[in-house]
Amino acid sequence: MLQRVLQRRPHPEGATLERVRMNEAVTQIAFGGRRRRVYARVTALSGAQPGDRVLDVGCSGGYLARLLAAAVTPGGRVTGVDPSGPAIDYARRRDPGNCSFATGVAQDLHLADRSFDVVTSTLAVHHIPEAARPAAFREMYRVLRPGGRLLVADFRPSGRCLALHFAGRAMRHGNAVPLDELATAARFRVEARGDLPRLRYVRAVRPRDA
Repeated sequence: MLQRVLQRRPHPEGATLERVRMNEAVTQIAFGGRRRRVYARVTALSGAQPGDRVLDVGCSGGYLARLLAAAVTPGGRVTGVDPSGPAIDYARRRDPGNCSFATGVAQDLHLADRSFDVVTSTLAVHHIPEAARPAAFREMYRVLRPGGRLLVADFRPSGRCLALHFAGRAMRHGNAVPLDELATAARFRVEARGDLPRLRYVRAVRPRDA
C-alpha cells in the first residue's frame, strides 16, 4: 500500500520519488515524530559550520538541506542533488535563501572537483543500484576538498517502521549496504560510526594529502 502511495519509480540509475508531500508526511510518521531531532543530530555529526559549502546527495524534498543551511549561516551555502524532478521542485519552493537544488544522480555528479567542505547523504544509498554504489562514493570523494567531511546515514535493519515506510524495498536492498566498506574503498578515512533512532551512520574524511 505504501509503495503505491509514495510512487517510487524504478529507474536504471536508482529509484525516484514522485509524490513528495506524501513522502514527507509518511517519513515524519516513520520516525515517530522524532524526525527533526534525528536530522538535527545528522547535521551536527556532519560538522557543518558557518561558511561551509555543503552538498546533500539524495536530498529529496530538501528537509536536511534546510537544516544544513541554518548550520552554515552566515556565509555558507548548501547544494542539494536528487534524481526526482518533483522532489527538486518541492525543495526549490522552500529554499531558505542559501540553497540551490538540481536534478542528478550520486554516481555522476556534475560538480567541480574539491568544491565542498562537507558532503551528506541520508536515506539515499539504498536507492542507488548496488553496482553503482562504489561510483557514488567515488564521486562524493571527488567533490570534497582534502580534509573535507562525509556523513552518510541509512536505515538500521531493525527499524521496522522505516522499513515499512519504504514498502519493503529498503529492507531488501538496505540490509546489504556496507557503508564502511564503500567509504573505505573510495579512499575515505572512516572516523566514526554509530546508530541513531531508525538510522545508522558513518562519518569519514578525505585525507588532506589525497
